[in-house]
Amino acid sequence: MRWGVLGGSSRIFNKSLLPAFEACGHEVVDAPRRAGDSLQPYEEMLTRDDIDAVYNPLPNHLHAEWTHRALDAGKHVLCEKPRTLSVDDTVSVFEHAEAVGRTVLEAYMWPHHPRARALLELVRSGSVGAPQWGRAQFSWPMDLASGDHRLDYRGAGALFDVGIYCIAPFMMMARRDAAVVSANAVRNMAGVDLTMTGFVDWGGGFGTSFHVSFDAPSARSMALATSEAQIELPGWHAPGASDPSDILVTRRDGTVDAITCDGANAYAGLVAHFADVAHGDAAPVFGRTESVRLASVLQQLHIASVH
Repeated sequence: MRWGVLGGSSRIFNKSLLPAFEACGHEVVDAPRRAGDSLQPYEEMLTRDDIDAVYNPLPNHLHAEWTHRALDAGKHVLCEKPRTLSVDDTVSVFEHAEAVGRTVLEAYMWPHHPRARALLELVRSGSVGAPQWGRAQFSWPMDLASGDHRLDYRGAGALFDVGIYCIAPFMMMARRDAAVVSANAVRNMAGVDLTMTGFVDWGGGFGTSFHVSFDAPSARSMALATSEAQIELPGWHAPGASDPSDILVTRRDGTVDAITCDGANAYAGLVAHFADVAHGDAAPVFGRTESVRLASVLQQLHIASVH
């Protein structure tokens, strides 16, 4: 595919998506940068007829607006997480995409790593029994005086930034809406969460806890307890290791199975999958249903965390 990028200075684009586009043999036709405060270069890019799809890594508060603009220009859109900052905006984006016959996906790379796929299949197969409790953490010590957009209304805090990595894997296992949520948060003077901890009841005896933070030591951990096993994912669970890594399954009798999974570039897997969906060759792994469901959980957690 031929890509345009809404923001050539984006860190995630340069670090992760550009190598993924190159690995998949896709061409980045244009990646303009804003001119001071002006977004005119982005508008001009959308008028090009040699661009098939747009990657949107703009600050979160601009995701919905510029996805709609790209769809109006006839482009497919891969948008950074969170898809938008509200359930209504997320639904609106997908309805727009369906109306104009274009693909919109949330840039969630985790399900495209071999270890993530193996974990989901392990749970869905029933071979480890029913999921009972999951826990996940994603944190690091950000410079809280940096003026980073994630620290104000533009990014809207830690949950919107990295909550997907702690909530969506279990949501994909449950495959249903959350029944009940609870959360607490530490907020800055702008009112956005620097840290949030919470619990999601997925129904059916399955509950999960999470911790996301811009103000804690670096950590990316994930584990799952089921009726038949304790499951650990050594090392950082997202985006997934480039080298082989294990899923450790401790059974009721104390035996431990180490399931070795291939390493991979999960971002490249995401880009390849996006192209397949856009060309009609695959159904989305994380599509409208999952993005809207996640947006609902995030919205509920933000409400619950205001005490």
